[in-house]
Amino acid sequence: MRGGKVSAHFRHHRRKPGPLRIVLAALAVAGLTATAANAQIQRRATGGLSEPAEAENDAGLATGLDSETIGAFFPQRADLDAMRARGLVRTGLEPAYPERARCPVIDSPFGVDTRGDGSLRQKTFFRGYHGGADIPVPEGTPVLAVADGTVVHKKMGAGIGGIELVLQHAPEDTGFSVWTYTEYKHLMRLPELEIGRRVRRGEAVALSGKTGTAGRHYGPGGHAHLHLTAFFSGESNYRAGAAFVPMGGQWLDPLALFRAPLANSQALVALPAAQKTVTIAYMTADGEVVPADARVVWPLACTRR
Repeated sequence: MRGGKVSAHFRHHRRKPGPLRIVLAALAVAGLTATAANAQIQRRATGGLSEPAEAENDAGLATGLDSETIGAFFPQRADLDAMRARGLVRTGLEPAYPERARCPVIDSPFGVDTRGDGSLRQKTFFRGYHGGADIPVPEGTPVLAVADGTVVHKKMGAGIGGIELVLQHAPEDTGFSVWTYTEYKHLMRLPELEIGRRVRRGEAVALSGKTGTAGRHYGPGGHAHLHLTAFFSGESNYRAGAAFVPMGGQWLDPLALFRAPLANSQALVALPAAQKTVTIAYMTADGEVVPADARVVWPLACTRR
């Protein structure tokens, strides 16, 4: 997959991140309380800020941020104009799943105001609009890194997102001209990957779950699925805590990761209908990547037909 220039106002940023100097022991999640595990993993990392959940709050994380950034990325402080300006709008992209393989499919796409079952989303969070793509899969399904990248944030997540993991992808990881981020939510348990660890395209980085879903719309049983979020930015800095904020960044329809050149939401909305279908690159359960030169793959393994 070839990258291209983003049709947005971001400058092209080629600076490589400095070497991470954080050495963390692998967390044995079993035996740790959620609070203790979270406290151990939320450390400062090169290029960003990651703080203990018990000490974080919106006010602290938002310090020094402009109102548009806060309105775009803080779920309960969201502003419709700010969200739209930063790309949280329905793009109209449609996935073309492979004919020779069966892949888990999206049932609630980016930017919509409904869940997979057709019910309306809570307006408490991002004014009721979906900041990612939901893919229903059984609890415990391996979640794959969509591209080479670095673990920059993970959180126990008592709130609506549940347990989550965030990867940062440098331009050289994807072939795109900008930094991209992928966020994986509702995980079954906290991944043991250390902050700063490099991961490979298609590597299993977590297990799908239903954390953050039980007791709300879906009832006490919750709803097992993967919520995949994507962002992009011309710079490598971010803040992570109660919300994840790519500095100078924008929301990205996850399907946009599978087309070139990478484009912002406004450009995607403007595409003619004939150009809105996106062919999915994927990895099979035995490790084959289709097409073989794809640098971005579906976040869940596909099975051959």
